[in-house]
Order: sequence, then C-alpha cells, then structure tokens
Amino acid sequence: MNAFFRIVLCIAICLSTGVTLAQTESDTRTSQQAALERVTEGIKFLASDDLGGRMPGTAGIEWAAKYIEVAYKKAGLKPLEDGTYRQEFIVKRGRELDRELKLDLTLTGPDSEAMKLNFGKDFVPQLGRAAFDKEAELVFVGYGITANDHNFDEYKNVDVKDKIVVLIRREPQQNDAESVFDGTDVSQHARITSKAQTARDAGAAGIIMVNDNVTADTPEKDVLASPDEFGASVARIPFFHVKRSVIDNLLKKSPILQADGTKLDNLNAIEKSIDKSLEPLSQPITGVRAKMAAGFKDKEIRTSNIVGIIEGEGPNAHETIIIGGHYDHLGMGGFGSRAGGRKEIHNGADDNATGTEAVVELARMFAKRGKAPGRRLVFICFSAEEMGLLGAYHYVKEPLFPLEDTVAMVNFDMIGWLRDDKLTVFNWNSCAEFAPILENANQATKLDLVKPVSGFAGSDHLPFLQNKMPVMFMHTGLTSTYHTPEDDFETLDCDGALKVIQFTEGVIDGIANLETKPQFVVPQTTRRVRLGVSLNSSHEKGVEITGVSDDSIASKSGLKEGDVIMAIDGKKTEDRRAVNGAVRANSGKKLKFKILRGDKEMTLEIELKN
Repeated sequence: MNAFFRIVLCIAICLSTGVTLAQTESDTRTSQQAALERVTEGIKFLASDDLGGRMPGTAGIEWAAKYIEVAYKKAGLKPLEDGTYRQEFIVKRGRELDRELKLDLTLTGPDSEAMKLNFGKDFVPQLGRAAFDKEAELVFVGYGITANDHNFDEYKNVDVKDKIVVLIRREPQQNDAESVFDGTDVSQHARITSKAQTARDAGAAGIIMVNDNVTADTPEKDVLASPDEFGASVARIPFFHVKRSVIDNLLKKSPILQADGTKLDNLNAIEKSIDKSLEPLSQPITGVRAKMAAGFKDKEIRTSNIVGIIEGEGPNAHETIIIGGHYDHLGMGGFGSRAGGRKEIHNGADDNATGTEAVVELARMFAKRGKAPGRRLVFICFSAEEMGLLGAYHYVKEPLFPLEDTVAMVNFDMIGWLRDDKLTVFNWNSCAEFAPILENANQATKLDLVKPVSGFAGSDHLPFLQNKMPVMFMHTGLTSTYHTPEDDFETLDCDGALKVIQFTEGVIDGIANLETKPQFVVPQTTRRVRLGVSLNSSHEKGVEITGVSDDSIASKSGLKEGDVIMAIDGKKTEDRRAVNGAVRANSGKKLKFKILRGDKEMTLEIELKN
C-alpha cells in the first residue's frame, strides 16, 4: 500500500469510527497510558514522511488539517459559524510566471532572420523580481567566471554593459582531477549565484545560459531548468536557460574566433578549447541580437487555521482563552532550513508536531469533562507560522472573537525535548495573575519551571502580545535538529511532551477560573523595539507590508498595509531579514524609511521607540 492510500485509510477510519490514530483504549489500560498512546501516535503521524514536511499548499499539510479536524469533531468541539473548523486565508509564497504578460525569446542573426523560440521546448525564463522586455546585442563570456585567484577572468577586455551575455553552466576542466578549479569538485566559481552576481557587476542587461557538455553530454540530457530552480540568485537580472542546440544554431552563422582566427561553430569545440588552454574566448557574437521578455506574479496559496471551540459558562463566558500552536513546517527545506540546501523532507517532529498534538490533546481533555469552563476555550492550530507567523497575524487581523475580550493566549512550539524536567515558560510576566497560576498548576507535575524575565518573540503568541494580550509560551528548548531533516519522531521524548500538556491543563484551568479579567503588563520582551508589521519579501521593489499591528510603531508612524519598504537610511531592503535587522540594530534611533505607496515614492522618518 503506497503512502497516499495509507493516509486515506487512516482518515477514513477516523471518520467512520470516530477514533483518531491508535486511540482505542482497552479496559485494562490506565488513563495515563491511553493518553500517552494518543499523544505518541498523533505526533508520529504528523511527523511522518507521508505528510512531506507539512508545507502550506501541499497535500501533506491538508492531511494534517484533516487529522486535527477529525480530532476536534470526535471530541465534540463546536465548529465555526459556517459549519467547518477552518479559518481560511491566502498567503503569498514565492513567484511564478505570469502567462498573461509577454513571454518571448527571439534571436536575430547577422542575416536579419529572426529565430523565435518556444517556451518550454527551447527556453525557460528564471523567476525574477520585476517584469522585463529587453533587446540587446549578444556577448559570449565562456563560463561567465571571474576568478582572480586563478588569473582567469572571462569579463576582462570585453564590454558587456547593457548587453545580454551568453554563458555556459559550471566551469572549465571539471573532469580533470588536476584542474585549478578544485579538481573534479564543484568550486565556488561554478555557482550560478556567482555567475549572476558577476554579470550584474559587469553591467550586463541579461543572461542566457546553456548547460555544459558534462551535464548534457547527450541531447537527451540537455534538460531545461524549472522557472524557480535557481532561486533568488538570479532574481535581480533577466535570466533565460536555453537548449544547447539554440546556441549551436547561432554559432553556425556567427562563430567564436580563437586568437589565431580559427572558427569555433559549436559549444563542444569552444569548451574543448577553453579546457585545453584555460584562456577566455569572450567576444561579441557578431551581428546577433536577442529580445527577451517575461513577467512574474506572486504565487498565492490558500491555507487554513484549524479552530475548535468549547463555550464557557458563567459571568465570564463571553471572554476567550486561546490555546494555540502551529501545524505547518518547512516541507522539503529551502528558506528557513539549517541544512545547507539539502532538498529532503523536514518532518518537523518537535517543530511543531509536538505543539500541534498538545492543542489537540488539550481539546480532548477539556471536552470530555462534561462541564463547561468559566471562559470560552478556542483551540487553534495555526498555519504558515514558518512563513512569518502569518496564520496568527491573520487571526488577530480578522478575529473570530473580540480581541478586547480575549484574556490570554497559551502557545506551544517545540515541547518534545523535556530535559531534566525543565520547561521554559516565556512571557509569564505579561500579567500579574500568571505567576501564582503557574505555581498552583505545577503542584501535581513538579516540573522545573524556567521563567526568563525577557520574552521570546519568534512564535505565534507574538501577534497577540503586540495587541496587548497576556500570553504564555511553552517551550522545551532549541535542539541540534531544529529546522533540519533530522527533526524526526524518533528523537522525541513523548512522555515529557505529555507531562507539559498535563501541566498546561492546570494552567488553563487557573486562567479560566479567575474571577476578574487578567490585566496585561508590558513584559520586557516588548521593550525590545518592534516595528509591528508582517512582511513579504517577494515584491520586485523591496519588502511589502502585508499587515500592521494596532498601536505599533508602524501604525503610529504612518506605515500602511500595502506599502513597500525600499530602503532604510539609504540601504536597500531586499528581504524581511534586512528590515528586521535594521530595526533591531537601531533601537531608540530615528531612521529614514523610503517606501513605495501605490506608484508614489516617499520617505518617512520613524523613531524606533515603543
């Protein structure tokens, strides 16, 4: 039975019998053992290879969502007003070709005959930040390498400014163990990142790249890259990948000349010459021009927070406690991975299958009591946390229950490595009532509670904290497997995770039974300056603001959703890390933010002071 049908069968069993994965209990098992089996099997399922790392927009995260929904339904949690457990929202992740815009590569030879090429068959553009439509002369630059350490510079003595360069993938002598380019290993000079940067530095208007004759030693192996294969390394310059046959056809009409006048009319001959002499053959491709055009757009992904409700009873029943944790992870790696570009499943067992199962198990625990809590309990498994806490930011932007009546948010993120019974509770000082509640809840579990004075910002409690709500963040610490393919089920302490869950049951009881609404206290974490925005790095002009928190530095300074931060104090902002880094490094200072609002550029002076 393949992976897909195993998952389908699991879900079908859950739906038909009302039993979640490995949740059946025999009469002889203790309640504690049954809880441990539920939690263990739930985490194991969420962290399995079958779910592929739970990246938003994939089948894997959809199966995770179904698992959570089944658990909520089985426990008897109330759905949302539309009858589902889903709060849907759209996230932007990366770029894709905009086929409604011009997509063209046309080569015009010395005989003025135009060679119009076919997308997908002859060429593929690489995703860029901005649409382009360029026409320019072609200049051949060999492998496109400047290697001063080897006295090899293929841009020396050739003018490529405002020209389109044609270059070969990888590097010379790559099959020669004695090559100065790290022998048969791939050197830094072969990296497409380096080639793109070198071309930009030289003033090139665009790049046309062909596979090398080692990668493509036969026509069948001359495979075009997908539009996103080379990533951000080529996003800032028009970049087309073309078949070798396209350039070979050009060279028949406009060959490359060696120093002695010998004509080289195909790529194999050119590569052989460079390999032999290690001398550049860079020169204009006489009489040939290229017209290249492509457009791009943000790729939109629909995903959901999974929400279940237990209504409260009594004078405080209108108030809400949120119990949350994110259920997404990094998929096959890429942005956010600490694994150095390894394209492997990042199962996210600790991060955050453990936190997801904590939310699910607490929902079961409170639902089976048969007695309503003193305040409404809202259980939320957030999506798109790894993309910038987007699910949590969406909730506070479009809350299902009034934020002014939300008295606390308890967050779980990575609770699977309970070492020496140490549980870190961040932001416990965001209201005065939390300290005694923690102490009372710990009477039974006897955990060693670590309560840092300063808080932690990098998880789903942050948007609630920024909106002045008391929060607590349960965490057993970062590990060596964090954001790597090694974050697997086998590394976890599920007994410890259950202990954290059972401790937090008492914490939630304590909050639910408070006679009066707990009052927010500014913890030390909020004194560390924060702009109060959510950001998207894929905009062609800079970093787009996709959300602004109320009463934040951003809102007070006039920043608005939809603004694009182009530069801070004259330094270009190419991704959200640049924005966050500039803010962290300049707490208390005034900085000039250059922004694009609609089609108008403006500068705002913003004081980074809470």
